[in-house]
Amino acid sequence: MQEDFIIEFVTWSATLLAAIPFFIFCILFFVGTKLSKTSGWLAVIGASISFLLAVIVFFYTWPDKVYTQSIHWFTVGEYTFTLKLLLDKLSAAMLVLVSFISLLVQIYSTEYMKGDKRYSRYFAYLGLFTFSMFCIVLSGNLLLLYIGWELVGLSSYLLIGFWREKTEAALASRNAFIINRIGDTGFLLGIILVFAQFNTLDLATLTSGNLPVDNSFWLTVAGIGLFCGCIAKSAQFPLQIWLPGAMAGPTPVSALIHAATMVAAGVFLLARVFPLLNTDVLTVIAITGAITAFMGAVAALFQTDIKRLLAFSTISQLGYMVMGMGVGAYGSALFHLFTHAFFKACLFLSAGAVIHALHKVEHQLHTHFDAQDMRLMGGLRKTMPFTFICYLVSGLSLAGLPLFSGFLSKDAILTGALSWAETKGNFLWYLIPDLGFISALLTAIYVGRQLILVFGGEFRLPHLLPQLATSQIAVKDVPFAMQLPIGILAILSVFFFFSLNPVDAAYGWFLTTISVKTAQAADHSWHTFTVITSGLLAITGLALAYVVTGNTRIPRPAFLKNLSLHNWYLEDIYRILFVRTGQLFSKVTNGIDKKLLDTIIDYASISMVVLAHIFAWIDRNLVDGLVNFAAYLAGRIGALTRSVQGGRVQSYFLYTLFGLLILVVWIIL
Repeated sequence: MQEDFIIEFVTWSATLLAAIPFFIFCILFFVGTKLSKTSGWLAVIGASISFLLAVIVFFYTWPDKVYTQSIHWFTVGEYTFTLKLLLDKLSAAMLVLVSFISLLVQIYSTEYMKGDKRYSRYFAYLGLFTFSMFCIVLSGNLLLLYIGWELVGLSSYLLIGFWREKTEAALASRNAFIINRIGDTGFLLGIILVFAQFNTLDLATLTSGNLPVDNSFWLTVAGIGLFCGCIAKSAQFPLQIWLPGAMAGPTPVSALIHAATMVAAGVFLLARVFPLLNTDVLTVIAITGAITAFMGAVAALFQTDIKRLLAFSTISQLGYMVMGMGVGAYGSALFHLFTHAFFKACLFLSAGAVIHALHKVEHQLHTHFDAQDMRLMGGLRKTMPFTFICYLVSGLSLAGLPLFSGFLSKDAILTGALSWAETKGNFLWYLIPDLGFISALLTAIYVGRQLILVFGGEFRLPHLLPQLATSQIAVKDVPFAMQLPIGILAILSVFFFFSLNPVDAAYGWFLTTISVKTAQAADHSWHTFTVITSGLLAITGLALAYVVTGNTRIPRPAFLKNLSLHNWYLEDIYRILFVRTGQLFSKVTNGIDKKLLDTIIDYASISMVVLAHIFAWIDRNLVDGLVNFAAYLAGRIGALTRSVQGGRVQSYFLYTLFGLLILVVWIIL
């Protein structure tokens, strides 16, 4: 009886925590304008309740409990589909992560978005997004997960384009929506193929480990189809071009969607379907992740926009997670998902604090400058000390410096990658972990560069705006409502939250409980090598950044700089391959239509008209003439034969005799 009560309590708690943000969305969307400034705190209260319920669900679920609840949805032929809720350690951990980051972002947003004309609508969209993420996390079958997946795409479109009056934001939201649809098409095809292979979409059944998973062609295609969803949502090569543009949305949105939750949905998907992925698919995933990690790190190197640099950094770190999944380091990839969520959300919110402070200066001076350009900053450690400390802690975690959480999770992934390469038996496979190590070095370089440009040296903006230098206006740190989320996230970026050992998380609470039986166990013999190498790379990268940044005498490779600033020219390549090719194809087909098909149709029409006239003449003069002549001839013959039908017997006798004589003469002759 007590067990039944716990099951009901946990499943209803999970259902309620997902329903609350949707309820908040409905209220704020339809009557939010009447609530005015209170709408933000209403959203915060709802997010707080969801977070508390998520903690309760986590407490009852972690690490080994599994709860399910399902109701009949619809039936197609012999197959019955259910609305199924699945609660296990993965979904419980994700519920806590999503609800916690959502709560902090909404607290932060109450101050950041103050005065916005669509203040209530903003929090309504945040509620819809949070609900959509909960749908993905709680889904017990792939079809319901796909519906949540599409809702996330819709809500992210609304949030990225929230400031739709800006052309940049409108274009960014459209690009994000369209590119994600490309990946979602592959995802849907993967779902269809999974159903065709196993006759079920139930995740508990599919991931039980009892289904035959081999390297058959269709199972490989299905796995790659599922991975396509991850490629788009998690901004992996070659569909990563939408994420940097998405920074046009409000900065809290960047922290929520593009650092901690939406982009992590692709990695969550891989974790959820991991037992279905065969060796071939995992190899494709590992290669894609390694390439993306390297490309994202290179693209971040020379960026000047504070948020755009963090966007490319997100692409790179997501590549680490995907690479971890591909090499079988399931737990390590999820571990990095969680550590990255905290330190990257902290970085985005800290960047938002800097932008917010500079916007205030901009408004007070009644002038305009780019508040996101790091070249205008510098020296902010003096005027924004709290933000600087939080930025420093989370930045060093991203750089992979020992004593921070980012070091622990990167170390776990790289150790797993080296173990995986060793089992392959060919030295070429070591290129995968090598790209990971190179990316770690580049990460430390661009993190150090950003810290120096934003907080180091002296404030450079007064040199460009003389009126600022002569005025009493100063850059000030942000209010408490913005400092609180940043401070909490900075604390969570330190190692002791995940492991008491600052250089090894293998025996920490997370990694010892999150792995699944189908994951590959990393060879811990590589751990020492990874710790020393990645630690040295992080220190070297930060030192290089300190030496190079601001030193104009050290040349920058022009090719590398252009490659970074133009994101490997991917947009230009796609514009040539797809946009211009599509335009050229349209022009060619339009020319064929106008000059060939239209000409053929025109001449065919003229020919039909001429033939119609010819047939009309034949009908009128030949067919009608023959018919009329036949009628006339029949009439004349009738007139002649009618004259012999007089009714006189004598005449009939005479005609008979005359005919008999003619017959006799014809016989004789």
